Amino acid sequence: MHRRPIVRTLLAGLCLALGSGLAAGQGFPSKPVRIIVPFAAGGANDLNARSLQGPLGKALGGTVVVDNVAGGSTKIAVDQLMRSAPDGHTLILVGAGPLMGYHYSGTYETKVWEQLTLLGRTGSMPWVVIEARADAPYKTWAELVEYAKKNPGTLSAGGPAKGGIMELTAVETAKNAGIDVAYVPFAGGGPSGLALLGGHVAYRVAQASEVYPNVRAGKTRALGVGSPTRMAEMPDVPTLKQLGILFDIPSFGFDLWGPAGMSPALVQQISSALEQAVKDPSYVETSRKFVYEPVYTGPAALKDGIRYFEAEIGPRLLKAFPPEAAKK
Repeated sequence: MHRRPIVRTLLAGLCLALGSGLAAGQGFPSKPVRIIVPFAAGGANDLNARSLQGPLGKALGGTVVVDNVAGGSTKIAVDQLMRSAPDGHTLILVGAGPLMGYHYSGTYETKVWEQLTLLGRTGSMPWVVIEARADAPYKTWAELVEYAKKNPGTLSAGGPAKGGIMELTAVETAKNAGIDVAYVPFAGGGPSGLALLGGHVAYRVAQASEVYPNVRAGKTRALGVGSPTRMAEMPDVPTLKQLGILFDIPSFGFDLWGPAGMSPALVQQISSALEQAVKDPSYVETSRKFVYEPVYTGPAALKDGIRYFEAEIGPRLLKAFPPEAAKK
């Protein structure tokens, strides 16, 4: 005789739960969405985040702020994200490749990308470019190698943080050329670019978005590009494979991530907004100025690239950066 009140109570509770879920989804964002950039201002990662800021805010119907949290080869920024509530208001923009690269070169003890929520990629470009000042005594990679052999122990290469693909590129190209080069890590592409222009490093490894404006302005020269084919913008610059890097470096893109535990509905909402933002004319125009191809890629489609990196690039990084125990 008491079954109807019990059923009514259960139905009321279910409706309340569903209503709360809908309200939560409809209420997002309820405050500014913070996008963490794990490098200093002025680099390609920062430029991409700031290009995305307005279009993503418009697509979400809210405000997006960019927060640079440099240091620790992305670890400080990622730690902040992992401690954040999974409500979509704290995200990070960083490529899956750097997270994997820093893991395999010793920054992360675990596969940190598996502990985050992947929301999508914003585009693609060549991963790395070797850049030297326009007034350097070498105009090509071959001339740099010749100079290094005549002046042993004098060259240094700047790059964004310690470990990962960037340092691997500096190490492998120098090793294959038979020259001695010291790698100098910075807090991002912005600081390494200032160091190069100031003459504090002989050359640097950086992303195409960071290098191309300098090359176009006549301040620097590109000596090699990490892509399967030469760049249309710099057709005279050889690929790294042509310089002796005997493995394919996959194309690079900036990915948006959230902390673990985000609801599927919220993931879909942010991913859809990201796809819309990447198509925004202002984002497209700005991206192409920095030789970044603005094409949205969803989380599922990115898994093949992650598997390739783990199988092909990860072992090379482990060999180049063995654990401390193995160095003793």
